[in-house]
Amino acid sequence: MLVRKFEAENMATALQQVKQTLGSEALILSTRTLGKKGLGVLGKQIIEVTAAIESPAMKNGFRKAVPNTASKTATLGKISAAYGGRVETLEDEQVSLSKAATSQKIEVKGNPLEDEVRQLRSQLEAQNVNQLQAELNQLKELMQQLAQAQQESRVETVFNPESQQVQLPRNTHQQQVVPMPQLKAPVEQSLEDLLELLLERGIDRESAATIARFAAPQMNERQRREPDQCRDFLTSTVAKLVQTTGPLWSPGDPQKRISLIGATGVGKTTTIAKLAAEAITQSGARVALVTIDTYRIAAVEQLKVYGEIMGLAVEVVLSPEQLQEAFRRHRDKDLILIDTAGRSPRDQVQIEELNQFLGKGSKVENCLVLAAPTEERLQQKTLESFSSLPLSRLIFTKIDETDRCAALINVPIRSNLPLAYLTNGQQVPEDLLRAEPKIVADLVMGTAEELRKVAV
Repeated sequence: MLVRKFEAENMATALQQVKQTLGSEALILSTRTLGKKGLGVLGKQIIEVTAAIESPAMKNGFRKAVPNTASKTATLGKISAAYGGRVETLEDEQVSLSKAATSQKIEVKGNPLEDEVRQLRSQLEAQNVNQLQAELNQLKELMQQLAQAQQESRVETVFNPESQQVQLPRNTHQQQVVPMPQLKAPVEQSLEDLLELLLERGIDRESAATIARFAAPQMNERQRREPDQCRDFLTSTVAKLVQTTGPLWSPGDPQKRISLIGATGVGKTTTIAKLAAEAITQSGARVALVTIDTYRIAAVEQLKVYGEIMGLAVEVVLSPEQLQEAFRRHRDKDLILIDTAGRSPRDQVQIEELNQFLGKGSKVENCLVLAAPTEERLQQKTLESFSSLPLSRLIFTKIDETDRCAALINVPIRSNLPLAYLTNGQQVPEDLLRAEPKIVADLVMGTAEELRKVAV
């Protein structure tokens, strides 16, 4: 048995030396990577291959074929036992290189061994097996460290109800305290939802907050969860906050003197006629009509037409003294309704003139008439301007011309004045609604379709 070692810069070159020297029947006993030879970065890595042949008697130096397969197998077994089981033939090594080339999808042309060696040379030259093995070992160690750290940090979560915090002990000597996120209680969440719903309906924030704070604690889980149930509960809550006065006069009441005041065009004259018709038909009241609106001749004529239809006399007065005389002439009446000229909220002179007719000494209850479609900011301005007169109640007209009725709750809350009547059209006497809490709440919280149903 002849054993030789071959050194080369790469595996392919070493195998080629073995084949040229010992022949294709040579046995590969072992391979290893030696250190670099040379100085610095210019040094080259050396591959050492240990090979052997069975007989040294070869014509050209060392070549001789193994006589038969059985002998070859027996010889391999002996050499394998001597070298720790790491024995291959040069043909086996070539087959391994061929398989490696196939797995790397390298196209083989011409001589398979030469082509494979050529294709793999660039890869094998740059490959440092020992370095790769060292890197793999380091990676395994790192993974083990990470797994150990994760196992150590896996602990049971502990909640401290007193501090409202979660404690995560990492080991027996150390604890990490993490603030517990504050979950909103059902009542708090419901309060926010109710507030948003009320604001969508146009209710001002202060009033909406009051209603929501009152309603939220009283709602059950179903009412919080289902929108229809929630709105129904809110509607009933709004109804509890509505102040109303009932009819202007009821049997057994003393004489009432009621005036309608407000800005131009809100529908005072038509509303006067509706109120007179209701008092006559539903309460059996004896009614007298008086107008101090001498600025518009058409208004006087319109009221006289209504009076003729209902069989009522219409008095036209030009001064506060004439108004008091008219009261004396109609002292036998149950209800005296007074129509006034429209006044601009910005014209304080005209409002002061009106105050001379209907001030505190007149013994007249003044109803402020507001049109529902008017912007709420202007409604508030009207309320402030006419507050120089003693106001007793509110009447909202033209409900049928708006899709939001939040003013029916906003204005009364701000002014602390009750609602008396609502009008929902031009027909006399049909289009008149006595303000009732449920009707007002339905108008405030209802959809546009529901508003039309209520207004009809």
